[in-house]
Amino acid sequence: MQKKFIILNNDRLLNDLIEEQVSIVFENNFHIKFLKSDNINILSEHSEIDLIIINFKFIRDNYNIFSNLENEYKSKIIIVFDDGVERSQLKKYHHHHFIVKPFRLKQLIDIIKDFFIRHETYEKNIKITFNLIFRPETKILLDQKNNMTINLTEKESKLLNFILENKEKVLKKDEILINVWGISERINTHTLETHIYSLKKKLDNFKHNHMFICSDNFGGYYFNELKD
Repeated sequence: MQKKFIILNNDRLLNDLIEEQVSIVFENNFHIKFLKSDNINILSEHSEIDLIIINFKFIRDNYNIFSNLENEYKSKIIIVFDDGVERSQLKKYHHHHFIVKPFRLKQLIDIIKDFFIRHETYEKNIKITFNLIFRPETKILLDQKNNMTINLTEKESKLLNFILENKEKVLKKDEILINVWGISERINTHTLETHIYSLKKKLDNFKHNHMFICSDNFGGYYFNELKD
């Protein structure tokens, strides 16, 4: 599966070196998008990101945006600190992968390789049916019987994960919107209905006979067990 990187760093030489080394490690199975400080706000428009490498300057100058990134991507962030960073800053971001300049490029590449090794080894698998597996970390639906995979968007994956975690009850639309999209985003029930429809279409590709998400008469959704 193609690895998708976002790099927020104005050091052109470092960016070129990272891209060169990543191409060696992952051959052609990767895609890198470079963003500069003046367009960091469009980062949220990119979906299905596997790893973000971000210079601490962007965090310092755009902390609100970074807070949203933390909520969205959690452990998928590597922070690059410039030389002379205060120890208090390192301590504050200790839960992220980070590296401090000057460093050997191999150190950063080793962090990246280790991230994907651990990510793929300990990836959470959720069984929907005996053969149908959902992997929320990589946003994949996998039919083990036919070795067929379908990629989900970030929001589709969050929606599916939330419904599966609460499959014993009927979830009201407002409850789903708050937990999947968050209270700060301007969304409506049409957004939810669109994503529900998209999920159903993708699940239809696996040729299961039962509906996955059903609506009730009171404006909510519930999980309906699928059978192989």
